Amino acid sequence: MKTKRIIFPVLAAMIAVGAAFATSETKEEKSKAVATFYVLNEDDSSYEVTTTRDPDCDTGSQVCEITTTATPDANNRIPKSQATATGWKN
Repeated sequence: MKTKRIIFPVLAAMIAVGAAFATSETKEEKSKAVATFYVLNEDDSSYEVTTTRDPDCDTGSQVCEITTTATPDANNRIPKSQATATGWKN
C-alpha cells in the first residue's frame, strides 16, 4: 500500500512536467513562422499589404516588400513596428 502512495504522485509529477515541455516547444515553433508580404500603401504606423508580388520591387527608396511574424488585420494592415523591410522600389 505504501508503494502505491509513492508511485502515483511521482507518476503524476512526471506527466505534468512532460506536458509542460511539450506545450512550450509548440509555442516557440509557432512564433518563428515568418511570412513575406508586398506593400500596396503605407502610412506613419502601418503597411497595407498583399501576397501578390510587385514586379517592380527591385531597387529604390519606397518599401515594397516586408517580412513579419504578424498577420494582417481586417484591413490588410501590419504595424511597422512588427515588420522588417526587405525590398524597395522607386
